[in-house]
Amino acid sequence: MGAVETYSTSEKEFFNFLSQNKSNYLKNELVEFHINKIFNNSDFVINEYKYTYFKDYTLKSTTNSSNKYIELAFIFNDQIIEDKINDKKNVYLPNHNYIYYTPNGVNVEIYYKKNINYSNLDIYVSTDFFHDFFEKTSYIDSFISSIDSKKFTRLINDGIPISPQMFYALKEIKECKLKGISKEYFVKARIMYLLQLIFEWIDVKLSSQKKENNSRLKNDDINILNDIQNFIKNNPEKYYTIEQLSNQFYINEFKLKKGFKELFGMGIYQFSTQIHMKYALELLKNTDLSIKEIAYKTGYSSSSAFSVAFKKECGINPNKIRIL
Repeated sequence: MGAVETYSTSEKEFFNFLSQNKSNYLKNELVEFHINKIFNNSDFVINEYKYTYFKDYTLKSTTNSSNKYIELAFIFNDQIIEDKINDKKNVYLPNHNYIYYTPNGVNVEIYYKKNINYSNLDIYVSTDFFHDFFEKTSYIDSFISSIDSKKFTRLINDGIPISPQMFYALKEIKECKLKGISKEYFVKARIMYLLQLIFEWIDVKLSSQKKENNSRLKNDDINILNDIQNFIKNNPEKYYTIEQLSNQFYINEFKLKKGFKELFGMGIYQFSTQIHMKYALELLKNTDLSIKEIAYKTGYSSSSAFSVAFKKECGINPNKIRIL
């Protein structure tokens, strides 16, 4: 990574650290930066980054990497990250995944706020592997074309929410104790599973958009259903019945159930459960609340009912997940 302006001693030290990437830890008056090098072979590189700046800082650079990788960035910090790439602004939301490709010679500005604990886990997938794996997938043709043309590109600009299943697959990769070929196969299998989850989400998203475009629902009904979806998203600690939602948003129950599934590709109960489990996962990761307390905070009447629902949705008991 090459700098594009004059830097102080601490900034030069930081850029040397990023460029050489020989050590795992750096701390000076500008930044505390830790890299956990998890995995590296010809197809995949996996690194975890944890860092805190001690002042508001704009990191400016021009890329000069080998540009052979597509990056799957899993953002775990609680703050939005903003950057500018070749003068185009981009936003990275907390607890979202972003898939993008950055070629050589790209001007990058990343804006960091002081005293924020930033955390992300990045999986670098070789362009050859990605190209071979997805060559028959029509809806990413433009993404692959941009890669072939050596242009910066993001697959889904708004990002992909990190689901409990994705979180647990990443946790398994981080905690893998296998060696040699066994580890190679294990990590590759988990990466393939992550890609499966990501592209299943994209398929559902695109299908939902297509259904919305082709829907016979009236515009007023679509607006109400979007309001209900946003209401459920923004209130993960509450549980609402179909009857309660119907009364609150002035839509009959039949139209609510049928229209919601038509528009979003899943029933209200399934969607609500996903939102509850995502919120529960955040509480498990970021608080010391007991399972019983988290159950109550996500609308469940008992810890046992919550644990059953969590395991059904995420494939693991909640007491086995506390921190990534």
